[in-house]
Amino acid sequence: MPREVTLLCRGPVEVRDVAEALLLHDDSWGVRALDDGPMTQVCRDATHPVITVLGVRRVDFLDEVTRLLPDAPAMFVPLWWVDTVTPLGADGEAGVTAALEASLDLDAVCIVHGD
Repeated sequence: MPREVTLLCRGPVEVRDVAEALLLHDDSWGVRALDDGPMTQVCRDATHPVITVLGVRRVDFLDEVTRLLPDAPAMFVPLWWVDTVTPLGADGEAGVTAALEASLDLDAVCIVHGD
């Protein structure tokens, strides 16, 4: 089962912005689109994904954030909600670390579920 990581960005972002911020963690990683859709996977090589960006949604009502993430810090809206997943194991841990670092570049709060 994958591990979920949510980024709550204070400014507008797109999937590409998130992927570029994740790549700053390791310049040897690459990016690939999944199923010609909006999902993007950051991989350490052709067969080892470290994190998948599932999508970005603008959130205009804070009650939506508190309903879904009751432990999230108070934030102003609008904000941009980024859903990601990482695999279990070392590759996933690298993905979590990249997400935590990317949150600084994206002016975001990073919430790692299951911690």
